[in-house]
Amino acid sequence: MNKKLFSVTGNKIASLLVGEESLLFSSQGFNTEEGFLESWHKKLSLATKIEVKYAAIKSVSKEDNDDEVKVKYKTAVGIPGMCQFSFANAGDCEQFLAFFEQDRAFDKHYAAMTPFKAVLNYIIGLVATVAFAVLSYFEALKIENGTAEIGTSAKTRSYYALLETLGSKGVLAVGGVCGCYLLYKIWTRATKPPHQLLLLPQAV
Repeated sequence: MNKKLFSVTGNKIASLLVGEESLLFSSQGFNTEEGFLESWHKKLSLATKIEVKYAAIKSVSKEDNDDEVKVKYKTAVGIPGMCQFSFANAGDCEQFLAFFEQDRAFDKHYAAMTPFKAVLNYIIGLVATVAFAVLSYFEALKIENGTAEIGTSAKTRSYYALLETLGSKGVLAVGGVCGCYLLYKIWTRATKPPHQLLLLPQAV
């Protein structure tokens, strides 16, 4: 694998270095491997750093028509972890997946997902959305009635400022739009589950 440093987009992830023993993720962007490693080895740094050992990876997957790659692994304490990210260049994604199949000898599987697996994350998202919308609705009512207890943190003040702007009806409207979108995704994915490329480590 000639290229080892990639520009990626994910939650607190901006760059990926494919190392000899592990994948190294950083929240900072870099142009060179040397710059990445120099920052990686700094003890005092504000950058988020994630190391995923190849031996700990349980699967690498990507759905058709979706740019996002998911790397599931087991953390040092045995807790399941997952990195989700997209490559800035489509060709980089193909090279990354080929690396696991050719260099790391991962077994390749390609098949349609089961309807349940295809919609599971969206069902979880729908439940969370409904719960958050209901909670926000009652907090918006408290603001309108003058009984809300607003915390002192910046995030809390921003949250209540947004609720005050939307009002109780606005909260329901936004929650309804988000819920309808998730229901639409659940219906389309359940009726026609997407195909998924799944790379698994060979059984020892």
